[in-house]
Amino acid sequence: MAQQHFLTQFSDKPRYNTKAVAQETGVPADTFRAWERRYGVPRPQRTEGGHRLYSERDIATIRWLRDRTAEGLTISQAIALMTDGNEANLSWLSTAVDTEPHTWERLNSRLFSALTDFDSTRAEQILGEGFALYPMEEVFLKLVQPVMVEIGEQWHAGRITVTAEHFATQFVRRKLSSLFNTYNITDGRGLVLLACAPSEQHDLGVLMLAVFLVRHGWQVIYLGPEVPVRDLIDTVRHLQPDIVAVAASTTESATQLLEAGRAITALPPPTPHFGYGGRAFNLNPMLIQRMPGAFLGRDAQEAVDTIADLLSASR
Repeated sequence: MAQQHFLTQFSDKPRYNTKAVAQETGVPADTFRAWERRYGVPRPQRTEGGHRLYSERDIATIRWLRDRTAEGLTISQAIALMTDGNEANLSWLSTAVDTEPHTWERLNSRLFSALTDFDSTRAEQILGEGFALYPMEEVFLKLVQPVMVEIGEQWHAGRITVTAEHFATQFVRRKLSSLFNTYNITDGRGLVLLACAPSEQHDLGVLMLAVFLVRHGWQVIYLGPEVPVRDLIDTVRHLQPDIVAVAASTTESATQLLEAGRAITALPPPTPHFGYGGRAFNLNPMLIQRMPGAFLGRDAQEAVDTIADLLSASR
């Protein structure tokens, strides 16, 4: 069955509560609970206290059903289509999975057009299509991030207006902030403090890292753009995080991190790990040689893995 083949790429590990699923899919909780009662889809597991826990596979199923009903099918027709084993009816699913490079290119082009046309409704629909096909992290790394880089480059070249760039940035920031607030926890695998360099205004990459971390069970305190070094150090002394991660997109802002890194790594025990990353270090790896601490990687997923390795080694 094509639908079954499609779903096997998603984890069936139960980890998301009802509120998180409603936030990610845009489907009201009452709706997909009604689907569960009547049709047995999705299939959440339950905690000892009786609360539902959903997997990535459940979320993908809900998104797929949402999109089919949006196209005009009834929910019973959509579920029948999903489960009837008709390969012809579901050929678009296997095509989307098997021709991933073409699919990402198509999604990128459409999202770029929607954002530069100030069309948030269409942008939401395109993101929804991406989330229905791929895990959330892949959508941000292979769709949202490349599109935002392209928009930034087009703005610098004078091909799109600053208002279009601002609209796109705020659209993505709202999406990331919403996800961060949904998943953020008060206790977790460790405390990570995230910030941007003192003159760094571009914080989408750090906010994306914050979302990835909370989805992997880390407790995150996100300080945002333009954090002065002195205030950062005071906050580190007060909170005593396990790791301090800072970002810079330009050589100027990366240079400012030298002071922060030296001050943090010189703190008395318990001294937090100091990590850094951002576009400046990706474009100019020579900067890495000057920095104390650990380079976290070229993107948010690499940063998540590096942070896990740092804290695992220290424990």
